[in-house]
Amino acid sequence: MPTVKKPKNKPTLVAFLLDRSGSMLQCQDETINGFNTYLKELKSKDHGNMRFTLTQFDSVSVDVIHDGVPLAQVKKLTDETFAPRSFTPLYDAIGKTIRATEAKATGKYKVLFVTLTDGQENSSHEWKQGTVNALIKEKEEKAHWTFAYIGVGKEGWAASQTISAGTMSSSNILRSTHADTGKAYARFAGATACYASSTGNVLVSAQNLWGPKDSTDKDEDPA
Repeated sequence: MPTVKKPKNKPTLVAFLLDRSGSMLQCQDETINGFNTYLKELKSKDHGNMRFTLTQFDSVSVDVIHDGVPLAQVKKLTDETFAPRSFTPLYDAIGKTIRATEAKATGKYKVLFVTLTDGQENSSHEWKQGTVNALIKEKEEKAHWTFAYIGVGKEGWAASQTISAGTMSSSNILRSTHADTGKAYARFAGATACYASSTGNVLVSAQNLWGPKDSTDKDEDPA
């Protein structure tokens, strides 16, 4: 019988874009603890082939904290390294980070691009909703990137819907309240690990990254 070759699994590059605007003060501790738990979980499953980029943004600056480094080199967040401030240039942050990720990916990696935000766009100067949306579609169709969103609160959920409208990954939005941000990170760890180990249909991961919805998905913050 002829030998059946298993599909080759490329290493994964996770590009994590983290909202650092002032409204994230409501979930600063949840974000720090959740990210650190997420990181610990990923490191426990990593076999040395995952790369990680962490970018934080607000209207003062868009900062690349880790740039495509091995997962083992990614440091935990603290209240000094994640300190919310200022406004939300969401479109600029996404556009700039996608362009920066292109230089790292170069066809070598499967790219999982994740945006966590709790606010509506309010201070971009270089990018608009339409140009960001078109760029996401281009990366999905031509480079087979997968995009995902963690929308914190009503505004974060609405912003994620606007950005992803009409894209293959428009269903990859995980809703969270500010209080449940840590739980969202926990769920994201499992989704990231599954994505990294998958060799299946690109469209499956592009459209169904989060799998079935659970109690983490919520429409709004509690009163």
